Amino acid sequence: MKHRLFFDNLFGISLMYDAVFFIIMVSLAGVILLPVLRTDIALKSSVDKHREEMVDETLHTFLVTRADSFEYRFCGNLIDEIAGRIGIDNASDGLYGSITHWLLAHEQRHKTYATLLAEYLGCQFKLPFSFVGTNQLNIFVGDFEQQLSNETERFFSSLLGEKYRYNLSAWWHPLRGVPFGGEFCIGERPPTKDCYVAQSFFMMPYTPVFSIGNHTIIFTKHWLKHQLFDNDVGLGRSTIPAIANITIVFENYTNKQPPYDTRENATRATKENLSDLVYGFLIDGITNETNVTVFPGIVHTTLQYGFEKIKNMTGQFLDKALNESFGASIRTIDRLFSDLNSSVKNPLSQTILMMLNATLGGMFNGSFGTLDEAFDACESAIKERIILLIQEYIDTLLEIFVNTLFDVIDTIMNFSEMLIDLLFDCISLNKADVMLTIWVVRE
Repeated sequence: MKHRLFFDNLFGISLMYDAVFFIIMVSLAGVILLPVLRTDIALKSSVDKHREEMVDETLHTFLVTRADSFEYRFCGNLIDEIAGRIGIDNASDGLYGSITHWLLAHEQRHKTYATLLAEYLGCQFKLPFSFVGTNQLNIFVGDFEQQLSNETERFFSSLLGEKYRYNLSAWWHPLRGVPFGGEFCIGERPPTKDCYVAQSFFMMPYTPVFSIGNHTIIFTKHWLKHQLFDNDVGLGRSTIPAIANITIVFENYTNKQPPYDTRENATRATKENLSDLVYGFLIDGITNETNVTVFPGIVHTTLQYGFEKIKNMTGQFLDKALNESFGASIRTIDRLFSDLNSSVKNPLSQTILMMLNATLGGMFNGSFGTLDEAFDACESAIKERIILLIQEYIDTLLEIFVNTLFDVIDTIMNFSEMLIDLLFDCISLNKADVMLTIWVVRE
């Protein structure tokens, strides 16, 4: 075979030219068709992902950002109203403004917005029913709410600009699913579509240990288990009548002893006793066989803890009682107002107590001789309304729980652990939820 020189092999060079030309044409076609390949669906998906990430980052940034200086006046809006009633000029920033700011202003530096939200939600006392156009029992946090709203609006306006609108909602409900506790909302009402939502939680400023009267409460599963059960294991011995009855039902059922030898009788008795226990845990409290309270109840504890100092005050307005209830700042304003208008004694304290009494009276369309009577009536009404709100949910939950118990009754070795988990699943004392919604108003 005769070998030809490479530069004489024109066929190979032609193939190489064709391959290079083909690659160039494919590249040019890709460049020309690139805008067509980037469809509207792909662009929208990319934009949606960016905005979903943005709303998550915005909410996180808000919760961890520290307000350099947050200031409010305790009872500020009420004191302005009282000062106007007794003839003091409260419209200017003169002497009155300086004195009330000096005595009543609370300045909090370098606290995160999550902390400020938690403090506000924890002292609101939102009720599961409304009266006189509101469902908020604490009437002293108006200035705090206004300043918190201003700071929140300033934060989101600077961060989101004019392209987006927003709605921030936060809530703390000690009883899951019941509007009892605290709520905060700012921003416009979100549209029903094309919104981007982020949700998170933050911790409430409560320690797990506090005292009410003679009761020391520790909100942990271990502490509650120790209060309800003896130290032995198994089905769980207890001095609590409801738990003791459940234990007897279980033993009779497993040993086929009447009257709880049938599942129908056993489940009915278990549900009745368990219902007493759960409602006691959530509402009024749990007592032992000697009628001593071992756990005062979530709702009862919340109300007692919030109004313990002023609940037993009467119309005598003793200086000692006023000092203990309202503190030095309010009492100083009292003395200042009394000096300016000697015909009125303790004007601020009296007005606060009168407003409390009127607020509580408005809830029940009546009047009370003492605040003690008013708070007792308020507590009873709140408990009754909460029971109505949670009854359907709790009864369904108990039905499922009891059926589950009897489905696995032969293998149950620690009923106490299951019961404590059930009780704690009904509450959320140390955690509040927050949700941020944004939507585009300008492209």
